[in-house]
Amino acid sequence: MKLVDRRQFLQMGLLAGAGVAGAAMLPETALGARPPRVRELRKRIHRVAPVGKRRLVVLDCGGGNDGLSMFPLKGNGASAQRYRALRPRTAIAEGSMLPIHGSSVMGMHPSLSRIRTWNPAIVTGVGVAKPDQSHFEMMRRWWSGDQDSLHVTATGFFGRLCDEIGAISDPAVGVSLGYGPSPALNAKRVTTLSMNPYSDGSFPSFGWDEPSMDEVWVSAWNRMAERADNETVPFTTARDGCAYAKRFSDLAVDLPSPGGDYPSTDLGYQMMLAARMCRQDNGIRIIHIPVYADFDTHDQHRTRHAEVLTMIDRAVDAFMAEMVAAGKADEVLVAMTSEFGRRVPDNESDGLDHGAGSNLILLGPVNPGFYGETPDLTTLDRDDNVIASLHMNDYYATIAEGWFDVPRAEVISGGSPIANLFDLA
Repeated sequence: MKLVDRRQFLQMGLLAGAGVAGAAMLPETALGARPPRVRELRKRIHRVAPVGKRRLVVLDCGGGNDGLSMFPLKGNGASAQRYRALRPRTAIAEGSMLPIHGSSVMGMHPSLSRIRTWNPAIVTGVGVAKPDQSHFEMMRRWWSGDQDSLHVTATGFFGRLCDEIGAISDPAVGVSLGYGPSPALNAKRVTTLSMNPYSDGSFPSFGWDEPSMDEVWVSAWNRMAERADNETVPFTTARDGCAYAKRFSDLAVDLPSPGGDYPSTDLGYQMMLAARMCRQDNGIRIIHIPVYADFDTHDQHRTRHAEVLTMIDRAVDAFMAEMVAAGKADEVLVAMTSEFGRRVPDNESDGLDHGAGSNLILLGPVNPGFYGETPDLTTLDRDDNVIASLHMNDYYATIAEGWFDVPRAEVISGGSPIANLFDLA
């Protein structure tokens, strides 16, 4: 029998203890069969699933996604004229904008043509009352749901939601599909964890020559997960971590096979894995996706941002099509977040610096159109940023109360849900 040295044992323990079920790259052929692109897949979703079946997929666009480029101003209004005047290098040409239902003064970026066919809800002017220009501070606020930096907590907003909607017995209620845990999913009561989006779901092993070694390793891991009497808290916590990792790995390895026509990008693999989770009844209610993309466009904004939006457009379109084909589209809400938008005036590097208020997208069983006030570019803050007209806690209250039927006071301080978003006929 081959012996396992200390270094190899520790490597394997780190892989499993992180809650990452394997790390094997999926081949191109694993992207699944390509379903026919039929108009039925793009029709509006006419119903909302019962609350207990609803799930949330969060696209966390860290880096400062420019909402004014996603949904630029058009026409001859004062704000539209101001938009073109302040962005001579970066404004989206009106002739290239896509028309969007419900507004004659805002258009849609041409790189979002697929998302447009899914009839999104666009929430405008989202931000905080007292913005900060730091990525780190604003990401902390969005992850924790701390609107004004006066409600610091060890839990994340989505983690608190998981506590309200999940069961302790579930292998995981919230999963972040990235390369480490997300503070946004920190919970007190239920299990939340992270999973490598390129994993195959199997429990980590190192391909020993003798297959029996895998059985020995799993047996040892199960033994480490067993609690003993009178152990200290660190030991109990470590054993619980072993148990959570193995329990989730057992779930992940039985996920449905990949399907859909996904692009070969990080986000494509993340959305493909999210779809596999959403197709299975497994207790997972919130899937957090850190979007690994180039949102911090201090220079060459138009080219770089268009590439990012194209990547999002293709991956989200494939996900939505798979949800419809699987009969799950009424159960899944896709919600975008970003710590801030970009400054309104462009800079001399053909870029946009850190801003404040922005525009966000909700996709799924929603009433399409614009929600919130049209950004007023005639009245900016002292840093030339959009002043938020709809606050982060309003947006989060909408997700908590409107989508999951969780009283907003249980998970967020303040905020009022946006009316009529989910009231489908």
